[in-house]
Amino acid sequence: FSNAIYNGSSGINAEYGGNEVRGRGLLLKLAYFLTLRYDVDPDVKALVDSTIFHLITTINPDGFAIATKTCNGVIGRYTSDGTDMNRDFPTHWFEGTRLKHAAETKMLMEYAKKRPAVFGISFHDGALVANYPWDGEPNLNSGKYAASPDDSLFINMARTYSLNHHTMAHNMCRDSGFVDGITNGNKWYKVFNGMQDWNYFFNDCFEITVELGCCKYPIEAEPTFTAVWEDNFNSIFEYTKLVHYGIHGQVTDFRGSPLTGVTIKVSGGGKNISVRHSMGYYWRPLMEGRYNVTASKPGYYSLIRRNVVVGQEESKKVDFVLIPKIQVSARKQRLRKPKRSV
Repeated sequence: FSNAIYNGSSGINAEYGGNEVRGRGLLLKLAYFLTLRYDVDPDVKALVDSTIFHLITTINPDGFAIATKTCNGVIGRYTSDGTDMNRDFPTHWFEGTRLKHAAETKMLMEYAKKRPAVFGISFHDGALVANYPWDGEPNLNSGKYAASPDDSLFINMARTYSLNHHTMAHNMCRDSGFVDGITNGNKWYKVFNGMQDWNYFFNDCFEITVELGCCKYPIEAEPTFTAVWEDNFNSIFEYTKLVHYGIHGQVTDFRGSPLTGVTIKVSGGGKNISVRHSMGYYWRPLMEGRYNVTASKPGYYSLIRRNVVVGQEESKKVDFVLIPKIQVSARKQRLRKPKRSV
């Protein structure tokens, strides 16, 4: 959807459980809307020109094929080999390797690694809330708050979605009790091996999970779908804008060649991210504030940009040029005077 060369990237996925169907139609409608309105709506054009959208409408097609219209059923939740995909990803607290992943999970992980996104949303059904990391923390019981290193940023992301939704902040589902229509994952209930935590920890993708409706598979499909689009459009639009707020830039060596595998560290305790783009581009979402930003890579001298001020709804460009240690050492050797012969 984008012809921009230098832009942020947003990934939106739907239908991990094949019986949770609202996200499928919502993303199809979003793709149609963005292309239809591109030439006539300046706001849509500006967003599409500056953002790459990765819209994956169906992740579990086999589950969807057998799903039945019911509020709380599980038929269609699992893949054809019986896997619950939202319990099938590597987790941030366990260094071991799973012996088996569903084919759908493998394909999704490969896609995410090859085309890394800055922001993400996973659409689900069965509640009406915006959920943010951590979903699971081993040292905390279910029902306890598990803050990630970017907790304040995630709260702002989740609240941006919920408060721009027509009804999410008003506890429309029975016994929900969510404040402002958002919740910390572990505080709600503990989930290990979900995509949200995996994407954040392993891919530097700042992702939330959005539950779109109280019933998993609505019985009245057409009226419900129309309402889902009207309820969520502003949320998606405003949420996607957040991908551009923070810092971005390019990391190169002294010859101007782009560098990858560079660690970007921001003062204040947030998560370090890695430069993954082949041209050395990086994007780091941040709240308004003043930061010290460090770029480091093995074999190079680290560089710190101090007192980088990020304004409200601002994207600040912060480039780095790293000098290899071997280059400096070689230069020192050339500058040494030869010893006088006796």
